[in-house]
Amino acid sequence: MKKTNVINFSFLFIIAFIILGISACKKNDTPEDDSKSLVLGVLLPLDQEKGLLRENALRLAIDEINNAGGLGNNHNIELIVMSSEGADRQLVAAAAAQEIISQNDNVVGFISSFSSSTTGIVENVSIPHHYPCIAGSATSKSLTGISTYFHRLCPPDDFEAIVLSDRTNFYGINSVAIAVEDGDTYSEDLASSFQNAFGIGVSPVVNFNIDDLDYMSKIDQLLADNPESIFISMLNPSAYIKFFDMLEPLNTTFILSDGLFSNDFFQADIEQIVGEINWHTKNFGAFPSADTTDSSYIYFETALWEKYEQEVASYNAQFYDIGYIYAMAIEKTLSELGTADMQAFREKVNDNIRLVSNVNTGDTEVNPSQGWQSIKETCQLGGVDYSGASGNCNIDNEGNAITAYSIFKVIKSGDDYAFEIIEIIP
Repeated sequence: MKKTNVINFSFLFIIAFIILGISACKKNDTPEDDSKSLVLGVLLPLDQEKGLLRENALRLAIDEINNAGGLGNNHNIELIVMSSEGADRQLVAAAAAQEIISQNDNVVGFISSFSSSTTGIVENVSIPHHYPCIAGSATSKSLTGISTYFHRLCPPDDFEAIVLSDRTNFYGINSVAIAVEDGDTYSEDLASSFQNAFGIGVSPVVNFNIDDLDYMSKIDQLLADNPESIFISMLNPSAYIKFFDMLEPLNTTFILSDGLFSNDFFQADIEQIVGEINWHTKNFGAFPSADTTDSSYIYFETALWEKYEQEVASYNAQFYDIGYIYAMAIEKTLSELGTADMQAFREKVNDNIRLVSNVNTGDTEVNPSQGWQSIKETCQLGGVDYSGASGNCNIDNEGNAITAYSIFKVIKSGDDYAFEIIEIIP
C-alpha cells in the first residue's frame, strides 16, 4: 500500500512538472509586448465639476486612440483616475500616484490638473522615480523649470496676470483690491503675479480662509480704500461661494480668475457682478483658450458633444491634447525600446513628449482630425509636430506652452447665469 502511494505521488509529480514546463514554454514563447495595457495615472479634482469635464475630454482622446488600433505591438492605454480632493491636494495627489504605481506594473506616467496636486506628483514621484507628468491646467510659476519630467499645456500665471492687468488698464481702472484663497498654491501665485503686473494700484491683498472667525472684518479690510475693482483669486468652490455670499452689494468691477470659470461659480450669490459700470462690463476674467475656428478645435468640440453631450469648458482641449501627446510619445518609444525595463521606457517616453509637441526640421504636422491610425503611421516613419485642439502645444525647455487667452464675462438670461467670451487675445 505504501509502495502504491509512492508510485502515485511520483506519477502526479511528473505530470505536474510537465504541465508547468509546458506553461513556462508558452510564457517564454509569447512576445514580450503581446497585448497589454500601458497605464497613465490621472489625478483630477473630482470633487468639482471641472474635474469630470476634464476627465471626459481626456477619455475622448484615449478612446479614439484605443478604438483605432491602439499603440504598436498590440498595446493600448489604460487610464487609472483618482481624485486629488482633500484639505492638502499636494499630499493627496502624491499618495494617490504612489498607490497607482504600487498596484500596477506598467505605469508610464501621470496627468494632473491643479498646481498643488501637480507639485505633489512632481516632487514625490516624477523627480525621484523618473515618471513624466503632463499637466493640463497647473499654472503656478513655481513649476516653471522644476524638472525635465514636468510638462504642461498651459502658460504660467504671469501670462494670465498680464492679460488681466492689460484689460483692467483698458477699462480705466486705477485701484484693485485682491481677495485670495488662503493656502491654495494657484490662488496665491496668481494674486502675486497680478500684483506685480498691475503695480502700485493694488491695495490691499487679503487672504480668506473659510474657517476664519473674523471673516467679515477681512471683507471690511478689503474694501477699506473703496477700490474701483476687486480681483478674486480663488479656486475651490467652498472658498469663493462663501466669499460672494458674505459680500454685501457693491458698485465696483469684479475681476475673475480662471479658477472661477466653472458652473460651480453659479452656486454663489453673484447677482451683483452682472451688468455694466462706467461704460464697460462689470465683471471679466481670462483663461487659456484656442482658436475656435481651427479645424482641430472644431473636430474636438464636435466629438466631445457627440460622446458626452458636453460643451467645451476651460482647459478641456488641453486634456484632450495630452492624451494624443502621450500616445505619440509612447508610440515613438515602442519603435525603439521594449517594455522589459520600464524605467528606461519611461525615460524615453519623457524625452519624446517635447519632441512630438514641438516643430523640428523635417517634422510632419499631425492633428486629431486625421484619425489616430494616420498619426500612428507618421510617428513610425519619422518626426511629428502635433497641432492640437488647445492651440499651441509646443512645450518649451522650461516645460511651458504659451497659448492664446479668452476674455470672458458672466451674463444672466432670465434666471440662468452663463459665461460669454468677449474676445480672444492671441
